[in-house]
Amino acid sequence: MSLQRLDRTQWSYAQALDHVQTVTVARRAAEAAELPPEPSQQHWGSSKNTTFAWKTEAETELPVALRDGDLLAHGRYTEERAARWSLANDHRSEFGLHSGYHTSIRPEQWREGKYFDGRLTALHWEFIDIRMPRFLVKTIWPDHTPDRMQAAQCVAEAPYTTPYLELMDAAIAHFRITA
Repeated sequence: MSLQRLDRTQWSYAQALDHVQTVTVARRAAEAAELPPEPSQQHWGSSKNTTFAWKTEAETELPVALRDGDLLAHGRYTEERAARWSLANDHRSEFGLHSGYHTSIRPEQWREGKYFDGRLTALHWEFIDIRMPRFLVKTIWPDHTPDRMQAAQCVAEAPYTTPYLELMDAAIAHFRITA
């Protein structure tokens, strides 16, 4: 059964973001390599700036997929605010006592909350330890392989022909007809 072979590995948000950045940078670099060089002046730090821009693009792609419901995630949820005396020890969050079980994070919660430092926080709740299925991330952002892109280009570059034109080309080759 195909469900038994399903990849159930969970990736943390950081692992998923790293994968999306790697795929986006590789895809953009392949696209840039196909473009003709620009006649404008090349700056000494242009490659670093483009890589940084591509990684920033990936940092926006992942939350958009989560907000739109294209990618599903789970996290440990709480509505319990930490006691005031414990806030002095932990300045990162006002929430404590998160669930020991992962629950689904709905797209509405991604739109309402802010993700920062490994936490999705809103006014009255918080998720920590956010995880998503690896196969879903790889379905939306498959591993970039240049061979697949080149094969697709070769197929796309083949000119369209009809059976009649193929017959004419075969006749020209058979009878050695020249211009």
